[in-house]
Amino acid sequence: MSEAEQIRIREDDSNSTEGKVLCGICRRQFFRYTCPGCNVSYCSLTCFRSEAHSQCSETFYRKEIQTSIDTKSSKTHEEREKMLELLKRLEEQTQDEDNSSLLRDQDESDSDTNDLASRFADVDIYSASSDELLRLMTKEEIDRFFNALRHPTSQLAQQLLSSEELQSVRQEPWWEASLEGSSSESIRYGPKPALMEVPLNLVNRQPSSPSLIYNVCAVLVAYAYATRHLSVSPLSSAENDAPEARRIISQTVPFLVARHSQVLYSTLSSAVTDVWSRFDPGAVGAESLSVLLHDLSIIARPRLMVAASSDDNSLTNHRSVTLLAALSDLSGLFPPRSIGVPSHVQMKLIFYAAQILSTPQPVLRALANELQDYARALKVEAGSIMSNSDLQGKNLDASPLKPVSNLDITTSGRNFGS
Repeated sequence: MSEAEQIRIREDDSNSTEGKVLCGICRRQFFRYTCPGCNVSYCSLTCFRSEAHSQCSETFYRKEIQTSIDTKSSKTHEEREKMLELLKRLEEQTQDEDNSSLLRDQDESDSDTNDLASRFADVDIYSASSDELLRLMTKEEIDRFFNALRHPTSQLAQQLLSSEELQSVRQEPWWEASLEGSSSESIRYGPKPALMEVPLNLVNRQPSSPSLIYNVCAVLVAYAYATRHLSVSPLSSAENDAPEARRIISQTVPFLVARHSQVLYSTLSSAVTDVWSRFDPGAVGAESLSVLLHDLSIIARPRLMVAASSDDNSLTNHRSVTLLAALSDLSGLFPPRSIGVPSHVQMKLIFYAAQILSTPQPVLRALANELQDYARALKVEAGSIMSNSDLQGKNLDASPLKPVSNLDITTSGRNFGS
C-alpha cells in the first residue's frame, strides 16, 4: 500500500472529539486527515502543502512520483517522460530552496557578527569584569562560549586558542622551560618562582616518621591544574585570578587549608583519584588528567646534574629544585598571617618541602617514573574513550571514566612511605 493510500479521512464517530482537536498546522480548523510521514493532524490539502509541512510533503510527492514511474508499466513513454521531468523540477526546486536557506543563514551569521562587534565597540574588554561582558552577550552566545570552555577539543575552543592575539600573550608553565628542546623563541614561559626558606631543623627527620610524598603529589595535581586552567605562570603572580586559584586549591586538596587534618595517602593511586573526584563536574577528563600527571613527572624528577656551590645550605642548586619551586610558588599564593609570620597553609608547605629534602633522590626518581606511567595509561584510556565517543557522538569529558586505580598500569609498586 502506497503512502497516498495510507492518508485517510479521520472522521471520528464522536463529533465532540473532533471539535476538540484542531489542525496541527493552521490551528484554525478541525483536523480531518493524518500525515503518514510525521503523524501530524491537518485539515486540508492546503495545509498539507504549506511551507510548515514542506519537508514532509515534498518527500511524499517525490516518493509517489518515483513509485508511479517504477511500478506502473502501463504508462506510455510520453507519460513516463513527463513524470521524470516533474521529478527533476521538484528536485531542482528543493535544491534552490536549500541554497537560499544557506545564503540566509550566512547573512544572519554575518549580521550577528556585526551586531556583536557593535555591542562591544565602546567596551574595554581588558578592564571590564566578566559580569559586564556576559551582560552584553545573548543567551546563545553565552551557551556557545561556556560549551567551548567545557569541551576544549571542540572546533570553537581550538579556534579561540589558536588566535594570534592569544598566542602573543600566552605563557606556558614555567616548569616546561627546563625541558630539552623547549627553547623555541615562539613560546613564552613564565619565570621560575622564587624559593622559600626551609628551616634546617625540619630536614633529616627520623626515618620512621610517615612519608607525605603522596600528599605532596595530590597538592601538585591541584597546583598544575590551577596554573593551566587560569593560564597564570607562576601562580603566585596572579592578581585578579588569585581568589579563584585559592578556591581551586581549597576545593581539590582541602587537607592543605584545613588547620587540623589527618589525611595521609598511602598510594599514588588513592591521592590522584581523590583529587580527581573533587574537580568541578566535567572539568577534567582522562586526557586532561594525563597532562597534569605528566606535569607532575617533570616537577618531581630530580635533576641529573647540578652546578657546584660553595653554600651547602643553598636550595638553588638542589637536585629537586623544580619540586621545591612548585611548593614555593603555591606558598606565595596564600597571604601570610602577618608580616614575617607565615600562615598555617604556608607552614604546611614548608613542612612538605622539608620532607622532599629528606627523601632520597632514587625514591623521587622512581616516583617521577610512576607518575609518567600513570600519565601514559590515562592517555591510552582517553584515546579509547575518544574512539567510543566518535561512534556515540559524545564528548570526552562527558563520558564515563574509570578511576585511576582501575587502570591497567604496570608500575614499580614501591611504597615510598617505607
